[in-house]
Amino acid sequence: MVPVWEHDYSRVVPERFTLERDDRLMNSLISNYAVELRKDGKNTGLFYLDKEGAFDAAEEIVATHYKLDDKKTVLKTKFNKVWNHFDVNADGYLEVERAP
Repeated sequence: MVPVWEHDYSRVVPERFTLERDDRLMNSLISNYAVELRKDGKNTGLFYLDKEGAFDAAEEIVATHYKLDDKKTVLKTKFNKVWNHFDVNADGYLEVERAP
């Protein structure tokens, strides 16, 4: 079953990340990997990366931008260390703007 909110949810990327000259990484993170905080059933415009979204973004970045022999091993060995470094409070999420 698909949650009701998915049917009427329209993600709005903050204006400062929408133009071609703006930060394309932030646009991609918000558009493809982040989750938006909702309060009282309404979108707040506050975006976060959970560990799964951050891993998916890292996987794309490594696959697209790095010439490594074993990309999966690199992610497996380094991702958790990097995640734990930034998620210092062990909240399980990072504000998307602090992630890159």
